[in-house]
Amino acid sequence: MTSTRTRLLRAAVALGGLTAAGALLLPATASAQPGCGELLESTCTFAQVDAALHAQFPDIAARLDAHPERKAKLQEFLNLPVDQRKQRVQQFLDTHPDAKARLDKHRDSPKAQERLQKLHTIADTCHNY
Repeated sequence: MTSTRTRLLRAAVALGGLTAAGALLLPATASAQPGCGELLESTCTFAQVDAALHAQFPDIAARLDAHPERKAKLQEFLNLPVDQRKQRVQQFLDTHPDAKARLDKHRDSPKAQERLQKLHTIADTCHNY
């Protein structure tokens, strides 16, 4: 079960173009920052998010496309109702307190802010696709 959650989280992170080292940024910022929370709470389908990603950030989309297993996990995650997505993220953070500490430490870094802006852009435009 933990393995599945980890892969699911990595898929979500791939959407934001995050590297494996920053793979845990998404959940903490999702609950604390508006840009990422908008994507976590989005009613866009996976196809809409994927299309927005390809249109807005083709380099990130290419990295996601290069990892079909992560893309499939992201699709699985986005197919969940919003409340179940939030629940999975919270379960992950509850199960991995060290990850939460790392997220808190790096939350306000310029790199994290750049990632959040990209996630905000996807969340803001996905309904157009």
